Amino acid sequence: MKKLLGVLLAFLMCCVPIGIQADEEVLSFEYTGQKIEIKGAFVYYLLDDGIYVSTAPMDCGRYRAIYSDGSYIDYEITPKVVYVNVRYNKYWRQGDPEENRYLCEYDGDYEFKLDSYVNGDFKAVDYNDNYKFEFEPKNKKDVEIVKTTITHPDVEYVYTGSDIVIDSKVDSISPIAFKNVGEYIVSFNVDSNYYESIPFKVTILPKTVQLRLNKYQKYFGEKDPVLETDDYILTREVGEDVGNYKLTAKSKSRNYKYEIIENDVFTILENKLQQIKPEVTDQPSNDENKEPLQSVNALNKDKNKYASATDMESNKDIETKVDKESQKTETKVVTGVSNFTSMYYLMMVSSIAVIIYILIKKRNVKS
Repeated sequence: MKKLLGVLLAFLMCCVPIGIQADEEVLSFEYTGQKIEIKGAFVYYLLDDGIYVSTAPMDCGRYRAIYSDGSYIDYEITPKVVYVNVRYNKYWRQGDPEENRYLCEYDGDYEFKLDSYVNGDFKAVDYNDNYKFEFEPKNKKDVEIVKTTITHPDVEYVYTGSDIVIDSKVDSISPIAFKNVGEYIVSFNVDSNYYESIPFKVTILPKTVQLRLNKYQKYFGEKDPVLETDDYILTREVGEDVGNYKLTAKSKSRNYKYEIIENDVFTILENKLQQIKPEVTDQPSNDENKEPLQSVNALNKDKNKYASATDMESNKDIETKVDKESQKTETKVVTGVSNFTSMYYLMMVSSIAVIIYILIKKRNVKS
């Protein structure tokens, strides 16, 4: 029996502190902007201010709700937590207000001024204590500094003789000017504290000029005429034989290129002496080749000139080779032909005489 009473006493001793602790437990509510009422309480005591109020409080603080029988319950209203993401304002420049240096992103409609403690931790000012702002990142040194990126597409122009200006479309950044033909990899000259300029390519092509040339030519064996002007040099295909050679134009300036659209050949003519026809005694017939040659072959040229005068001869051609540089040879050929003709007539007369003689003799025999 004594042992049972001891257990009961120990149980009661354990329960009494538990009951007291339960009475001292403090309720907690997050601020909502509305009054926090405790059901059954008829008066509230503001523990931080030491005053009684008849209406339920709404701002953050520690309170005691008192019931009509004199009992009470303590509770508190805690600030509403607002999570804020902080990032660097890439458009901020030295001289702008410091509070504009960072941008804040959060859920809800809150107007507060961002500031920082001496150690660099962020804090919100000009706002009541009913809100607690939690910043991420917490300190200024942990915020990534993002620069304004300046980009420009690769571009291509044709040389104009004037400056070609490329603008970044940012007032504080000077444009880039180009003039001469070439390929350039460039970027804008920017303040590296705030900007990052991405390199891009600028191509300036030469301007095309069309040429209508005079005819360029020379005689075989002569030197070429001057094929150069103040602006370009003409180059022809290699060769010194009679004929036409393609002309090309090379500019003296990289800003221009030249395109020949008229008279784009260089001509080498025959030697002046070779163009003079050799003198001949007889006029050539219609069947002769009248084109002057460097070497004349009389066997072909006068093939029908000295044909037989009678119908008894066939159409045999009398071919005689004559050197155009030797008048003596040609004279011999003509003389030879004349001697041959005299002998031929003598033979004809003798033949006729023989025939007449045979006819007379035959007639006498019959008589």
